[in-house]
Amino acid sequence: MTVGMDPGDGRSARGSSANARIVRHMLDALRYDIDLTRLSGIDQADRWPDVLLVELRFHLAGLLNAMELAIGLHLADSHVESLIGELGPGYCRTTIETVPELLSPDQLAYLRRRAVCAMLLRRGAASGVPAALTAQSDELTILALAERRWLAPLLLDAPMRPDVPAEQYHDLAWTVAALLVHGCERRTGTREPRVIPALSQATERLVARYDEGQGIQALAQRSARSIPAGSRYALAGAALVEGRLLLFAALAEVETGLPLERIVDIMADGPELGRYALMCQMRIEDAVAFRVAELMAPLIVGSGGDDALARFLEAYRAVEPSQARDWLLRAAGPAALADKLAMLEQPR
Repeated sequence: MTVGMDPGDGRSARGSSANARIVRHMLDALRYDIDLTRLSGIDQADRWPDVLLVELRFHLAGLLNAMELAIGLHLADSHVESLIGELGPGYCRTTIETVPELLSPDQLAYLRRRAVCAMLLRRGAASGVPAALTAQSDELTILALAERRWLAPLLLDAPMRPDVPAEQYHDLAWTVAALLVHGCERRTGTREPRVIPALSQATERLVARYDEGQGIQALAQRSARSIPAGSRYALAGAALVEGRLLLFAALAEVETGLPLERIVDIMADGPELGRYALMCQMRIEDAVAFRVAELMAPLIVGSGGDDALARFLEAYRAVEPSQARDWLLRAAGPAALADKLAMLEQPR
């Protein structure tokens, strides 16, 4: 006789689901702690090569600068506006460096994803490869213009258009509001009763007006959906040649059903088989695969030089279409199941 819960009451299934969430949370928390340490400049983990860290700090500074300016414009209390003015320009951008833990795990993961895409765009532009995609459709032209803003000089004191998903916009806005409240209290040495209500109202006004559809991720997804099915594979290869990982991820999202965010993570930081499976599914040719290895070398090849690039290409060639389909089938399932399968398949 088996002793346990009655399978009909659903508690066993709920318990298993809860356990899976706990495991995922613990792994996410560990990665978050590692990333925070690297962001603080203490650790030299390969996960954060210097070129990527520079991009992340540039984007974080630009977004915080823009949010700080926008919240100031929405303030209705001149006294609080004056207090914030006394903090000096770029207060949030300079302060966040001392309290990086204020960035939530989701916020930091998004910023890393964004930095990866920007790094590849910059490396692609530096190589002199001519852009060949902008004439394909109006949506692609708009996306290319949006991406070009990410290639601005790496200055930390300029605002950057907050072209982010809605949840990240909200998170960044309230992060800035918290920093400004804290800054005002530290400067005055007291908790003035007008500061929190004024900044809360200004931030709520700002958040309420945000249109997620104008964000660069939404633009990439609309662009991918606007491309005829027969053209997506050729376009995916062209996107990778130009270092446009965001566009590639949007095209792969349409074809595979995997979320865009997860595709970027897999390409930049996922298991090798996952990266190869995505490229195989999108029919990426050998020459383009070699280009991917060159552009993403700081993340996936390291300092191995030409030998490492050759090994990357050999490993990609060795992947059978059936392997790619099997991997994608597992990855497309529920996240809890994919996590468990990944644990079971790790070498012991």
